[in-house]
Amino acid sequence: MKLRLGPLSWRRRVVELELEIQESRRLNQRLSDLIDVVTEVLVPTVDRDDERLRAALARLEEAKAPGSPPIR
Repeated sequence: MKLRLGPLSWRRRVVELELEIQESRRLNQRLSDLIDVVTEVLVPTVDRDDERLRAALARLEEAKAPGSPPIR
């Protein structure tokens, strides 16, 4: 037995999927920001750019704020 969905059900499902995609993108951005911070921290002190580190930490802080929009 195959369940048939009406146009309203399909639209609702599309909206749900779009929201899930947005959440996935937000989580991927958080992961990317975390990797940036870890990379900056692991670079030897002589080569480290403290301004880049501060910028990476700021992006990570923004990304972990609840309800924050995706970063760049």
